[in-house]
Amino acid sequence: MGTKFQGSVEEKIVLDCFIKLFRASELIRNKSRRVINDTGFSNGQFFVLDALYHLGSMPQKILSEKIMRTEGNLTMIISNLLKRKLIRRVRSKQDGRVYIISLTEKGKTEYEKLFPYFLHAVKSDFDVLSKEEKILLQNICRKLGEVKAE
Repeated sequence: MGTKFQGSVEEKIVLDCFIKLFRASELIRNKSRRVINDTGFSNGQFFVLDALYHLGSMPQKILSEKIMRTEGNLTMIISNLLKRKLIRRVRSKQDGRVYIISLTEKGKTEYEKLFPYFLHAVKSDFDVLSKEEKILLQNICRKLGEVKAE
């Protein structure tokens, strides 16, 4: 469904791109959310485990930027993961105001069990695209992600 906006051709194209990108993103996001939730994790918890697994330990502030969550929301996510003993939080030796977040062995094991289900869901969503289209989409998204907030 395109836009019914009666602006210029360029405005209509931009709005149509936004609508299609937003709808596709929401559909894929909702499917992956269901897969993650079915394993007993929230999206936020999964993405914390994912970032720590692939990028290693990091300060809580950096982690919030990586998973695009507010620091307040991340505090709640971290609290829940700490209760499950999936992560650890220690004060930085260089700056006592900073907490370093890292995976525990249990967290690593849980993530390794969960990730294949997530990957299968995402892969099936993107199977409609050719390899070339996937690379083009990556480049387009990277370019859009470089747009600075005004």
